[in-house]
Parts: sequence; C-alpha cells; structure tokens
Amino acid sequence: MTLQWRTIRIVIFVGCTLTPCWAAGAPLRFATVDFAPYALVNGTPEKPGLIVEINAAIAARAKVKISDTILPIARVMKNLRHGLSDCAVFLLSPWSKERFIAVGEVIGRFDSIVVSRKGISINHVDDLQGRLLALPIGSYVGFQIGDDPKIRHHRTNGCAQSAKLLQAGRVDAIAGTALSIYHYLSDLKMNRADIGDVLLFDRKPIWLHCREQSVSKAVIERFRQATNSLRTEGVFDRMFERYIPVGFR
Repeated sequence: MTLQWRTIRIVIFVGCTLTPCWAAGAPLRFATVDFAPYALVNGTPEKPGLIVEINAAIAARAKVKISDTILPIARVMKNLRHGLSDCAVFLLSPWSKERFIAVGEVIGRFDSIVVSRKGISINHVDDLQGRLLALPIGSYVGFQIGDDPKIRHHRTNGCAQSAKLLQAGRVDAIAGTALSIYHYLSDLKMNRADIGDVLLFDRKPIWLHCREQSVSKAVIERFRQATNSLRTEGVFDRMFERYIPVGFR
C-alpha cells in the first residue's frame, strides 16, 4: 500500500460483483481527513494512519473495492455533498445524519481534550478563564472552550502548531482531539510527565457515512455488516490503541 500526501490511493478488491459501479470496475471513493494520526504522510503499510487502516479493514471485510483520498476536513464534507467522494469516517452528529447515510459506528469514544502546561491545574472548563488557550482555527464553535469570552484564545493552524506552543510555554493550554494532541506531543519527545492536567470536555462516536445517491443499498448493507462485525470483534479498538503513543498510555 503506497501513501501519498493528499492523493493517497488504496485499492482493495475481493471478487466484487455489486452494482451500480462494480460492473465497470470502478472503486468506491473514500475520503479521509488530513489530520495525524488518522492519516500519516510518512505512514507505512503496517501503520498508514488510523482511519486509513479502518477504511481498508471495512472494505476488505465487505469485499468491496475502494480508493482513499486524504483531504482537509472541509474538502471531505464538500466532496461528499457534491458527489466527488462516496464514503468517509468522521464524527456522528445531527448534521451528518441529515445529509448522509450513517452506516455504522466505528469507535464510540472519540475524545476532545484540553491539555495544560505543566504546573497549571485545569479541573473544569471554567478554570481556563483568564488563561491563553490554543485551538485550531474554526474548531469547537458552540463549545464553551471556543465561545467563552473570558478565555483568551490563540487560534492555530492545527494541533501540530498548538503542541509546539505548549512545549515552548507560550500558551497555558491546548485543545483538540486526544489522539492528535498526543501524537504531536510525542513527536516533540514529550510524554505524560511533561504536561499538566488533561481535561475531557467532549466525547462522540465516529461512524462510517456514505452518500445515498452514490452507494447502492446492497453495498451499504455490506458495509454495515462489515463495520458492525469488526467493531464487535474489537478490531477497531485494537487499531485505536496502536495509535496512542507509549508515553500517553
């Protein structure tokens, strides 16, 4: 499996004869968000990125041919809405259920956290008031951590930049998904002993979603059965654990 940034193509085929697109041999087009460690620019066949690995496992179990393209989150949503992509794994929400088919739950404990600088105690979101919090541009709208005017915000271009600011002591805390924050802190040779408190402020499941107009009911059912069986067998949870850096387990 060869990985290329933003244009990764993973093709899996196991004797598929499903319609509408299988007769022509065209793979279903999956899209994956370009956040590490969900997709890894320097990934290996053994560790290509969590969601890349999840997509491949679902396709193999369902015996369906797919391609997988790494894109910014806004492009993933745009491509799904406009029929440029067919399926993707991302957070389940009322918005996503209205627009796409929610095929099956993948992981039920997708956490968003605040990590404070060593020596700074954070037990509640209110403890961030008066503090400087780094969080990615456009994230956590509608959450107290993103909307509270008493919290000083430093908007970053992603968790990688946020982690560097925390390491340098330029912010009091950072916010993002737990897996991304731990990944980037680990890249900076940091571990649990190098940070302050970890505050969980949101937990949502991630689901496989597909575009109704692009994917036949037969394929949707294959994906649903594959997703449910892999989750029940603990396959997704084992994948998830592999992407938590040792220093944060």
